[in-house]
Amino acid sequence: MRSSPVVLEILSHRLTAVVEEMAETIRRTSFSVFVKQTADFGTCLVTPEGEVFAAPRAISGNLMIGIPARTAIESLGPYRPGDVGISNDPDATGGLVTHLPDIWLWAPLYAGERIVAFAFSFVHSSDIGGDVPGSISWAHTDRCQEGLLIPPAKLREEGRVNEALLRTIVSNTRVPEQNRGDIEAQLTGLATAQRRIDEIVAAYGAGTLTDAVHDLLDEAAGRATTLVTGLRDGSYTFVDHVEGLAEDGVTTVPPTRLSLELTVSGGRTHLSFAGTSPEVAEAINLPTGGEPGHYMLVFALVNYFCSLDPGIPYNSGLVRGITAELPPGSVVNPGPGATCGVRAAVFFRIMDCVLGCLAQAAPRSAFATSSGAVAIATVAHADPRTGQRRVSVGQPLTGGSGGRPGRDGLNGTSFTGGWLRNVPNELLEQDAPVLVEEYRYRTDSGGAGRRPGGAGIVLRLRALADGVTLAVRGMERLRFQPWGVNGGRPGAPGRAVLNPGAADERELGRINVVTLAAGDVLLIETAGGGGLGDPAAREPDEVAADSARGLVSTEHALRAYGVALREGAVDVTRTEAGRAALPVRAGLFDLGPAREAYDRQWPPPVQESLIRAVERLPRARRAAAYRRAYLAAEARAGSGVVTAELVTDVIKAVAFTDGADVTDVTDVTEEQG
Repeated sequence: MRSSPVVLEILSHRLTAVVEEMAETIRRTSFSVFVKQTADFGTCLVTPEGEVFAAPRAISGNLMIGIPARTAIESLGPYRPGDVGISNDPDATGGLVTHLPDIWLWAPLYAGERIVAFAFSFVHSSDIGGDVPGSISWAHTDRCQEGLLIPPAKLREEGRVNEALLRTIVSNTRVPEQNRGDIEAQLTGLATAQRRIDEIVAAYGAGTLTDAVHDLLDEAAGRATTLVTGLRDGSYTFVDHVEGLAEDGVTTVPPTRLSLELTVSGGRTHLSFAGTSPEVAEAINLPTGGEPGHYMLVFALVNYFCSLDPGIPYNSGLVRGITAELPPGSVVNPGPGATCGVRAAVFFRIMDCVLGCLAQAAPRSAFATSSGAVAIATVAHADPRTGQRRVSVGQPLTGGSGGRPGRDGLNGTSFTGGWLRNVPNELLEQDAPVLVEEYRYRTDSGGAGRRPGGAGIVLRLRALADGVTLAVRGMERLRFQPWGVNGGRPGAPGRAVLNPGAADERELGRINVVTLAAGDVLLIETAGGGGLGDPAAREPDEVAADSARGLVSTEHALRAYGVALREGAVDVTRTEAGRAALPVRAGLFDLGPAREAYDRQWPPPVQESLIRAVERLPRARRAAAYRRAYLAAEARAGSGVVTAELVTDVIKAVAFTDGADVTDVTDVTEEQG
């Protein structure tokens, strides 16, 4: 250790205060509701080599540990005092940016004439252009549809703002005033960082600061290694899926497979995504730049470390011991230009896969999975006075978290998106011609267990004018439920309904964009978290308390927990009979009937054989070939099982009809068949 323990502790708190103040400055001075209220933004301090050494825990999004900052830094050197970089380009920043609405700014921080660090921040813009309000759509197949692309450039050079660049950025969005205001807030946050670093250097010296930074990173790495040694050495595999689309029971878009093998050995972890779907035509690709410690791959592990050791330094030292296999051209390491607006769908599913692997490595400290999605509703309408199109953030709709060792799941918030805050309904109603008729926890949605999953959310919106457009990105877990662990049951799946209870009621499934007429009602119900432990082990009085809070109905209490309630009180005699009749669930996971049926129709080895075959193709042809082969195999199988032989046949007959040599492709499926 280079620093004295006392100085290190002081500077650890000082550096955390810097990034927290940066974040609070952005929150208070920003223009958009999405930043002010939802807090979808972030700040951090980074070494000149690109490693995060300080990030907020209390304010803003906590998705900063493991950001790959080096490529962005190197793209604009050499730097001078007063320079500020800007970009929203995933490819040119090496995976720092993961979708276009995230506008990143960064600035060198000086001690005298030497750069001692960089300050980074991002804000999620409510709109960055493109063909839909809010810029994000599952259906995008071309990055040009997703909005304005900003390659790395200097927004400020030696303190002078590049007004032409700034005007170009704000002029190509539907919310120019909001975007300009949010960028100005970021600039103020970066200036705050330099001012506070000046004070630290004046008090302790640049050398002491640099030593402390390295010591904090080393300490985080060492303590993370110690935590990993508490896991059983071995390899643990878990597979989950981003759901596809179906019409009248016929698949039109295949599920996207996320396969993770987590290997624990000697205090280190390796993440292998072999067997994961190739890059897809939908806009759910996650640009990681192939970085093994990428912040959207390691988030669940970072949270795991911080849960076990709350005092661990919160920096990228936590991910130094993580290596990864990220197949090039896969959905977790796509090629240049891949559409990525809804990349959070894959990000959330990766977290679920990590939790699934950790549950195997440490069953006694297992968590059930959370709702696995954040459906952010963007509301757009034409201002009746000016005719100008306005875009507002409706609500970040997450669901319940999974049951936890010793604690129930959290209601209405999740491990996966818990840093996002509610938008007050009054602000939404002030901003858009809608009425929020209902916004509450969803009864009977949390998975039953000794520690039940948290409840999902119910949101009911009524349009007060024609032409109100909602783009709801990230609706997930409508089919494959959040799974339970150690006897716990899965959470209820989500749903979306247009005009519930009316003659024209319609199930919408996974909403992309829906336009409402005056009087139309949109009902969204998000998934509950999975349960942990045997439901029969939950105390009857606890079930009664859940019922009194509106989380569990009387019928569900008897059906799921075997607890009979009469006027809110436990009926002891009927409860004894009800508990004796509860089914016993064997196995570590309860994935739910839909997922179990899917794995019977598409056995995992067959899924892998199709993916391995398609990986032999040039990247540009994989997405279309995978979809064609998948749909053809499923159509031929009908209600039967898809076999490796069937996959081989459709690859030869259907998937590659463009004259390509299929010999190298089909031998993979023939080997596995």
